[in-house]
Amino acid sequence: MNRAITTRTTLLLAVLASGSVFAAKSADALSYSYGMPLDVARVISIDEPSPLTCETIQAKMTYVDSKGEEKSVTYLKASSACASS
Repeated sequence: MNRAITTRTTLLLAVLASGSVFAAKSADALSYSYGMPLDVARVISIDEPSPLTCETIQAKMTYVDSKGEEKSVTYLKASSACASS
């Protein structure tokens, strides 16, 4: 029984640690607010979850500005499942 508790605790800590790594990676991204000026010369990637239901999700766009600097911005949008609803 103690081994099962230890295994569950280890798995829980691993999941929490991996979530912290993801949060740290997206921490450098600005959070978009309506009307915020963006200087986007080229989009590098757009990352977003793909839920099976229509819901609001957080997407992240990584881009290069007119000065050649790589930046990221997060924003809220409807999931792609909403298009077929």
